[in-house]
Amino acid sequence: MTREFGCAVGHSLRDTFSMKTEIQRFLSQARKILSAVGPGGTVTISHGPALRSISADDSGIPSEMPTFSSAPIARSTLIDRLDAFLAGDQQRVLVVCAPAGSGKTVLLADWASRLRSRGIRRPTLGWVSVAEHSEPGAALWQTLRDQLDVPKPPQRSSVDAPGLDAAQLVEALTARGTPTVIVIDDAHLVTEPLALAGLEHFLLHAPPTVTTVVSGRFDPPLRWHLLGLTERSARWGATDLAMSGAEIAALCREHHCELDEDELAAVLELTHGWAALVRIAAMYLAANPDRSAALAVLARPPRAVSDFLVGELIGALPLNVRLFLTYTSVPDSFTERLADELIGGGAALTLYELDRMNFPLTSIARGDDIWFTFHPMLRAYFLAEVNRLGARARSELHLRTANALRAAGLPRQALTHVLASADPRHLRAFLTECGTTMVLDGDGAALFGELQRARPGLLDDPFVWLLRVLDALFHGSAADALAYLDVAASRRDRPSFVPASWIDALTLAATVDAAAATGSISGDLAVDAAPTGNPDIDCYLAIQSATAMVVGGRLDRGEEVLLRGLALALHTGHPRLALRALTRLTFIACGREATDSMRDRAAKALVVAAAHDLNDTPDAAQAMTAAGLAAYLRGEQPDPQHVAAALTRNAVQDGSASPLAGWHGYVIGQLLAVEQAADKRAAIDDLRRGAQLLLDKNTVPGVTASVIPHVVWALLSVHEPLAAQLLAERAQQLLGDLPDVVVARAAVAETAEHSQAALALLEPLLEGAETTVRPSTRVTGWLLYSSAHHRAGNGAKAHSGLENALRDAAADHLVRPFLDVPNAIELLDVYAGRFGRLDAFGDCVRQNRGAARNSTHPALTEAEMTVLKHLPSGRTAQQIAADLGVSINTVKTHLRSIYAKFGANSRVAALDHARRSGVL
Repeated sequence: MTREFGCAVGHSLRDTFSMKTEIQRFLSQARKILSAVGPGGTVTISHGPALRSISADDSGIPSEMPTFSSAPIARSTLIDRLDAFLAGDQQRVLVVCAPAGSGKTVLLADWASRLRSRGIRRPTLGWVSVAEHSEPGAALWQTLRDQLDVPKPPQRSSVDAPGLDAAQLVEALTARGTPTVIVIDDAHLVTEPLALAGLEHFLLHAPPTVTTVVSGRFDPPLRWHLLGLTERSARWGATDLAMSGAEIAALCREHHCELDEDELAAVLELTHGWAALVRIAAMYLAANPDRSAALAVLARPPRAVSDFLVGELIGALPLNVRLFLTYTSVPDSFTERLADELIGGGAALTLYELDRMNFPLTSIARGDDIWFTFHPMLRAYFLAEVNRLGARARSELHLRTANALRAAGLPRQALTHVLASADPRHLRAFLTECGTTMVLDGDGAALFGELQRARPGLLDDPFVWLLRVLDALFHGSAADALAYLDVAASRRDRPSFVPASWIDALTLAATVDAAAATGSISGDLAVDAAPTGNPDIDCYLAIQSATAMVVGGRLDRGEEVLLRGLALALHTGHPRLALRALTRLTFIACGREATDSMRDRAAKALVVAAAHDLNDTPDAAQAMTAAGLAAYLRGEQPDPQHVAAALTRNAVQDGSASPLAGWHGYVIGQLLAVEQAADKRAAIDDLRRGAQLLLDKNTVPGVTASVIPHVVWALLSVHEPLAAQLLAERAQQLLGDLPDVVVARAAVAETAEHSQAALALLEPLLEGAETTVRPSTRVTGWLLYSSAHHRAGNGAKAHSGLENALRDAAADHLVRPFLDVPNAIELLDVYAGRFGRLDAFGDCVRQNRGAARNSTHPALTEAEMTVLKHLPSGRTAQQIAADLGVSINTVKTHLRSIYAKFGANSRVAALDHARRSGVL
């Protein structure tokens, strides 16, 4: 098959090359086109007898520059860059290297004519255009001497004349010392060794007053690295010469062709600003009133473009290079490895040759590979060559391309080529291997669009319907996902091209995912499914199974499965699934209220989201919400960006707006926003309504209940006991006596000074609560217990409850309950220093910026605070005075003031009061 394929291509290309008459017609037509082009036209090709000699006037300035059939399009930006290069004091050699018709000569001639018009500020100009059959060596330097009015050197041997001519010209220009500009056009035609040696010598040793512009289709074979190392040279390529949108529009107007914005963008995309192709396109569009049809023809491309490309670029290429270009035009872009797959090896040598001749291939680094891309019109030409190879060879080329792209991890790019293969088995194999990958990578729309266009029958396969479910879920279309899931269920008994175990696993995982997306998930969903052997499906299944386990309260098992799913997601390179796994792991940390783990896992999730442009996804928003909640529970200020993410809404298909982080995350966001709100009462009222809405939805009772105590404390903080009581009672009606609801009711009772009622609620709950109650709820319960007993005068139980609260809070640094429960800070002040190793955490809570106290004494001055801090040391007043460098009377005065403000009559009483009031 491969041999037949190569023979078919070889015969096709040999037939093309044998058509001498046709090639001559191409060249003739191309020259006519270039002549009409003006800018970028005949001035870039010289066919004189030796060098195009340009006469000079008395001032030494060329009096006969290249002329054009029309005024050149103003290239103001490039002219300014040339002027800046001339004015610079570092680089003195500019190499302008670009394919035929790029506008090199037009630009340089326009610039030279502008230099001539500068009056006394103009430099001396020298311009030579190298012909295809130039005389060796000396003619180049003789032409420059004539133009620059440099005297002819004494007669020398013809063997060493070129090098000596260049050296003598350097000496003469150095002695003259006047600004000089030399343009050597079509320099790629300089091939004679002595002429090359002289040119290299001149470029290396010309004085700083000389600026040399070397222009050609590719570099003359000089040692350019010598110029680069001395920082004497700069280089412009086809990208620098490409016409801008404004310049293309101006050229089209010259041909009475006014383009709208879309048409201009299409021409720019087709031509990439290649001047000759822009001119051809302008003439073609001007002659065809149906612009859409004309642009479509230009993309093929039309005969005028093909004639130009063959005559000026392709016609002279060796057969093996044309064969290489034909094969590699099949993919949109290619690597050396892909090219080897297409041509059977040897791509590196051909790519080197194409680079040497400056063939217009664009290269870009992606990862560890260099990808090469054709100019659009060049690719269109070679694709037409591919179409002449025959259906069998063309199908083989597409299949090779698809296999290489798939091996490179680019299934989306491979799909188009798989569909171009005639054998449907290849498509089914591709979908089996890469269908799930494409959907999980966000390329589902492209997959289904291509199938609809080329193989609509496959869209009704049960596996493809399940892929549609996944795609809808990943794009936030829960309604579509449910509809597709119903269709997939109805097709489940039909045969599919994938194993039945894949269908079962995807159905289970998608059902859990859809339930989570619609808020109807419960812990009752069956989640036991054996791995399928497909890493993509197994990764997705693990994450969704673990989600159901977490909702069902199986946190340990869910965490184990999630970690496996995360490892698979990282191994298979699915950032969306990795982000989801990390977000679900963050949920588990939230359920345990392990604030360090919450922050760490949320941070890792956000790193993945930022690296893969997934910050606007629900998973990223939920991770930000968790990070904000961790800060809130630790008594810290949440990041405003995290609060904003929790409160973000996105439009859904029915026109309503749904929170990006889910309704539970949205209420958490409202809670976090309270302390940042300018109108705290209004923010708390919004929080109350959000909590009521969450209660009405009641998707996961345990998750819903977790926010109720926080909302109750917020209402109590603005003296809304009735609203707090109604919310707690509503939660009991809908959720039952869950621990969070019980603590919320106890909070309302204790705030109303109904301590016995509060204790009746709390005491059964706190017995054995270590394993059944969330940490912050447990801490809040113990604080309420301590407050109730302190109010009743039972100091031992108050101390015991406070100690339990500190013990349960210290591990995860849960400061928030101490800031919510009234009098909690005062209780810590009263019993400060009596908790052993827990005192450090207690002091940390007391020093929190949010700690509020009901102060009953005037504030101490700075000097009084300084003296007070020295009292625990046990030093005498005289010693304290010596330490501070003041008199003993000053210290005694401050002590009397401290005693008076604290209502104390001794140092011991003052220190006790300072600790109890939080001053120390």
